Amino acid sequence: MYESVYIFLLLLLWSCYLRTIADERELFCYNQDGERVCGGDEFLHLTRIDGKEVGTVHKLYVDGRNLEMTTLSLQPLILEIPNMLTDEECDHFISVAKQEGLKDSSTGKNGGDNTFNILDLDDNKQLNILEMRITIENAFDVYLTDEDILQMYIHTGIDKNGDGNITQEELGRLRPAEMERYIKKFAHFQPEKQSRYSQQAWLYPDKSVDKTFSQVQERVSEVINLPIDVVRLSNFQIVKYGVKGHYNAHHDSSRVDDSIPCCERFDTRQCRVCRYMTILFYLNDVEEGGATAFVLSENDTFATNQVEFSEQVNLYRKCSDAKIRVKPSKGKAIMWYNHFIDHKTKWMGPMDLQTLHGGCPVIKGEKWIANFWLRPTDDRKHDIERIKIMRYKMPRKPKTEL
Repeated sequence: MYESVYIFLLLLLWSCYLRTIADERELFCYNQDGERVCGGDEFLHLTRIDGKEVGTVHKLYVDGRNLEMTTLSLQPLILEIPNMLTDEECDHFISVAKQEGLKDSSTGKNGGDNTFNILDLDDNKQLNILEMRITIENAFDVYLTDEDILQMYIHTGIDKNGDGNITQEELGRLRPAEMERYIKKFAHFQPEKQSRYSQQAWLYPDKSVDKTFSQVQERVSEVINLPIDVVRLSNFQIVKYGVKGHYNAHHDSSRVDDSIPCCERFDTRQCRVCRYMTILFYLNDVEEGGATAFVLSENDTFATNQVEFSEQVNLYRKCSDAKIRVKPSKGKAIMWYNHFIDHKTKWMGPMDLQTLHGGCPVIKGEKWIANFWLRPTDDRKHDIERIKIMRYKMPRKPKTEL
């Protein structure tokens, strides 16, 4: 017995030694076939866990704890780890969010430039109720019912002949600014009709001195087998949902487009959101509702472009239609890859369109989650430079609390 304990301690010390040496030499380390292998810039690559098949359980020993990772889906690959966080860590992050101050969540869509795209899907030079609803959803991220649309026609007087179809002439009588004011007022009094109804706070790995946060980053690094430097290219968002709180189906990342750069933190350029991977932590048990739904998981019924223009994205109303719905449980994490790996660059490749997902409405109680988004860009050389700058600027001594 003593001999096995002695061997375990030696292995633990050796692992710590290798990690320290890697940090000092600025190496990137991975676990390969049970061994820790390190290399320089040329060795850096993204990894992807092999889910094997639905129901497969991977046993992990991470950070002194036994964990189990289960494959929930292969298309897209969704992995679940109960007890990824301890109760104390969950409570800590909720406390941190309250200290930081929660602000209303947004999606970046609000029609604020007083213009929006008219989606005349059948190209007949008029908008039926479905086309008007989709036009408003895309412009303002507000999800109206057919009855809401008809009420808007009555209040604005836009539908002069009352046939429910809006011609170009009728649409011209309502200025975009008037439409925006009406929709914003409507959403203010019925916030559940918004695409996203929640509050949020942010933490940043390269700026935080929170010891708990640092420990969780190390744990994530081990579980997904990516160097800690890549994990730190991240944003950590803590979100609170109250009753009726939800987030309609969306992608966490965007399609690769060489003409538009990936957004970096606080970017003011025209850019696109690039998130290679999502790790979602549940920070509390929810009394009722609040599941995470994957609209396209194991679903061949709809093509992605069809779903984006269908009611299936409206999880406030259509949550039960999703085949994969993950119930919140304190400490549990679910993970998925928003992108595949480019085989030539071994870095971020095409987007996985089947990752369309969202949060079902909370029916009773409240729901707390944390989104940990790994944010390398699709430019590997640029990210190596970002890592070098981050290593230089990183705080050296984490504190027990903020």
